[in-house]
Amino acid sequence: MLRNILQFLARHKHSVTAGFVIFASTYLIFLSSPVQQPADSNYSMLVSQSLIHHRTFALDQYRIPGLNATRNKYKYMSNSSIYQLELINNHVYYYHAPGSSVLAVPYVALMNALGVSAATPDGTYDPAGEIRIETGLASLLMATLAVLFFATSRLLLPMSWSAVIALGGTLGTQVWSTATRALWFHTWAIFLLGIIVLMLVAQETNRRRLNPVVLASLLSWMYFVRPTSIVPILAITIYVLAFHRQLFVRYAATGAAWFGAFVVYSWHHFGQMLPNYYLLGSELNLDTFWVGLAGILVSPSRGLLVFVPSLLFVGYLLVRYRRNIQLLRLTALAGSAIVLHLVLMSTLSTWWGGFCYGPRYMTDIVPWFVLLAIIGVRAMLANYEGESAKNSGMAWKIQLAAGAALLAASVLINARGALSPATAMWNVIPASVDEHPERVWDWRQPQFLAK
Repeated sequence: MLRNILQFLARHKHSVTAGFVIFASTYLIFLSSPVQQPADSNYSMLVSQSLIHHRTFALDQYRIPGLNATRNKYKYMSNSSIYQLELINNHVYYYHAPGSSVLAVPYVALMNALGVSAATPDGTYDPAGEIRIETGLASLLMATLAVLFFATSRLLLPMSWSAVIALGGTLGTQVWSTATRALWFHTWAIFLLGIIVLMLVAQETNRRRLNPVVLASLLSWMYFVRPTSIVPILAITIYVLAFHRQLFVRYAATGAAWFGAFVVYSWHHFGQMLPNYYLLGSELNLDTFWVGLAGILVSPSRGLLVFVPSLLFVGYLLVRYRRNIQLLRLTALAGSAIVLHLVLMSTLSTWWGGFCYGPRYMTDIVPWFVLLAIIGVRAMLANYEGESAKNSGMAWKIQLAAGAALLAASVLINARGALSPATAMWNVIPASVDEHPERVWDWRQPQFLAK
């Protein structure tokens, strides 16, 4: 094994070096960015500590402001104003998905050993310790995701283009402005999806055979960290059934085993098949679909195309060079997953994502957009190689300049969310965006220009 690793490093030393530089640079950028956005993730690291020290998901051992139970607007019994916690059978539980807390256990154990904790010695919840753990782990995961983007790109593209896509896919998207500002559930979800996309591209390029057990396990944990991951699960399941039917039995059996274990967990703790957080029906509202869809795509403070304008260039490449597209099956898979996710998020009654920066709900599909960027650039380069003389003129230079400008704008806009505290305060000044969601349509005060 060691010999094989050394041989691999020797053969790919330039790519390994570039990957290390990408990891180190993005990690330092993420870790040093001052804006923090703890919200839904508050108390998630306390759950990790409870698993480490008390072997339970319940938080009864900790001193948390204990107010009277209140049935809130989401129809579960919360610990008064602390919406992240719920009260079930006189036990205090973290309301949101448990997967993030479970996956964070090794990192939390390390931080506890280094003296950083989500609780004080007397068991009182420590928000400062919580966010320090969250941002450290989120930065580590997203820097690793940048390397995954680079590795995926290298299966199809030269090193220079791969580096551009890896850095653009992290610094020019919600990865920087959202997924590293706290340990959002999106953070774990896109990290796991980044691994899956690498596996799929490796399969389609005949670099490595798809492992159905690993694939189903990664998808299962995506669901455990964020229930809306049912969308990529559905899309990839159809892909496996259509194109890799010989793997489907092991894939389905693994997924069923993980889901069965999750049902056992839920029944043991809550007396029902799924936790309350996974019952999304009360949050869906078809009446707001068209408003939600438009807001998610083009509103000045939540619009995906406003905050990540480089996606316009990706779409241009896919249309302009459609005859040169490779990996048509993965192109269709990515497109389908994106459309299904857009539809689901547009039906949420809180489609603007609450207190956040930009299109937070669209963070989940960043790895799919990176995949489409890789495919689009590969098609562009294939066309250039086939018609070099034609594409070497002014039109070619204008095309690249436009792409560079859109990517630079994406980086600058997402940098604002990570570097400027005013963008976080925009959610409450001059009024709460949850109470006045119409604010997301105001071009006079867009969030990315908040001062």
